[in-house]
Amino acid sequence: MSSLKGPRKLRVAKLTIGVVSLLLFVIFFLALYDEVQTSISIKLNPSTIIIVISCIGGLLSLSATIASAFGAFRIKFRKKETQQQNTKIFGFFTLLAIGVGSTIGSPLFVLIPLNVIQYEAVSFGSLVIATVLSVLMAKVYSDMYVGAQKAGLESVGGPSFTRIACGKRSLRYFISRVSMWVSNTTLAAYSKLIFLVFDLEVFPGIMDKAGLHVFSNLIAYVVAFIFIGWSVVNAAYERRILRSVGILQIVSMVVMVALLLYHIIYLGGLGGWNLSGIGLPSSIGRNFLAALVINTGYLYLLFFGFQEIQALERDALDVAKIKIPPFYEKEINKTDYFKYSMILSVVIASLINILYGLAVFSVHPSLKELETSSIPALYIAQKYGGGMQELVVAIAFLIASITTFVPVFVAASRHLGALCEDGYLPRVFGRVSWVFTLLAIFILSVGNADFLVSITDLLVLISLGVISLSPVWLKEYTHGKMLPLIVGLSCFVAGGAIYFISPNVVIAGMFTFLLSYTVFDVFELGLRGTQLFSIFFCIVLSFFATVFQVSTPAGQVLSLFLRGINIGTFVEYSLLLCCVLQASDFVISSIKQN
Repeated sequence: MSSLKGPRKLRVAKLTIGVVSLLLFVIFFLALYDEVQTSISIKLNPSTIIIVISCIGGLLSLSATIASAFGAFRIKFRKKETQQQNTKIFGFFTLLAIGVGSTIGSPLFVLIPLNVIQYEAVSFGSLVIATVLSVLMAKVYSDMYVGAQKAGLESVGGPSFTRIACGKRSLRYFISRVSMWVSNTTLAAYSKLIFLVFDLEVFPGIMDKAGLHVFSNLIAYVVAFIFIGWSVVNAAYERRILRSVGILQIVSMVVMVALLLYHIIYLGGLGGWNLSGIGLPSSIGRNFLAALVINTGYLYLLFFGFQEIQALERDALDVAKIKIPPFYEKEINKTDYFKYSMILSVVIASLINILYGLAVFSVHPSLKELETSSIPALYIAQKYGGGMQELVVAIAFLIASITTFVPVFVAASRHLGALCEDGYLPRVFGRVSWVFTLLAIFILSVGNADFLVSITDLLVLISLGVISLSPVWLKEYTHGKMLPLIVGLSCFVAGGAIYFISPNVVIAGMFTFLLSYTVFDVFELGLRGTQLFSIFFCIVLSFFATVFQVSTPAGQVLSLFLRGINIGTFVEYSLLLCCVLQASDFVISSIKQN
């Protein structure tokens, strides 16, 4: 049942504004999708940049209007509370499976083989440092979680620790939460992109080599259909199927780890675990320490998945039973098994990473041949093990993409929902946070895969650095502040070192933080202040689009709805329409309040 205080005419006007804003939001979104897709294949020009910024401005403006228009309606569902009651279902082994599954992702099959052959001893040193850093960070997480539980405070994800230390209206908290949402969304987009491309374009050929040529295409399309269907179902009915998600994650993780260990043992045995020749590459010379730091930052993407566990705090049992028949059975509280699951996730994932790296090095593949392969792990499996070993690695690769996608998607929705609960976004957005996360994944999935990996790595390192420093800022923290200081500064150093690998990624990351700071300041104005700012911002963007005479034909998707329209003309008039909608909603809300 819905109701809105005020005259009937105001209610109808409010609803009309919301519907028109929603339709315009969809059109802006399609325009942004087209421009992002186009900018990948061509050199950026002023018109494209103005259109992208204008689309983002229009989407932000319309989001405020939609939130105000529909947020005025009180919507009540009688069965809502009963649907939300029994959501604490994850125990120790489920969280461990989520941590290991989200840590061992598809980047392992691309980064490890190439890195260990190219950098040799530096690569293994970086893996060890990243492992130690992650274990220490898991210790910081567990200590902060214990403190939060004693204080009776919620801890949905690591950014909650920054909220406890700095307050929920702190810029540090806002940046850590936004960065974690963006990085999880980006990683989900990468996993989705790499899964579908691999499944439809590469996997059928691998099945042909293994003797399954009769059903290869059919199997590939069925797998893609199941993945897409599961993603939609998981997004729409996540709370109702949490138990199934947990079971699927456990089964997938066990199968993936078993396949990887089988391949590692096969590959290592084939090479006799011959590690002769391992040392410092001549290209590094005396810059060993610098190379170690830079490479650690590059490889840290392989290790941060353990923190996804903390984002599922509300879904975890207060007390879990750990059973290892017939040797061990014990009940353990949440604070303890969270710590064990995070640390064990890092240890298990790092052991597999290092063992796989050693197995790859033992067969001494050619660096030039690896560099020409899109997925080096598949090239090595096929060259040294034939079609069946390549099929084993291919199946593990697909499973790794799924076990990464599901938890990071859920975590991304949790982070966005937390921003709504803390008042940065309207609460009505929190109920459908998965929709905005899916839209962001849809946009990002058309991007460059290497860029998605690098930007995820950078944003996670910066966010984890801020989170790890939270105990330093908290006076009540009694576990010692030297460890959080070391871990936090290490994250910043590793994140900064990415500049020497990909300067554009660091520049894009800094732009993200500046945008976050701007959005933070705008949100501090409140809903009415945000609306006034949006009106002014849209007028300025429309002015720029007019002055610079932006002219670009509609892209593939938008042209299906607005055939023959010029995007520049669309941007000019649509931004002015955004201003009219914002101003109308502002006036109606003011009348209603009076």
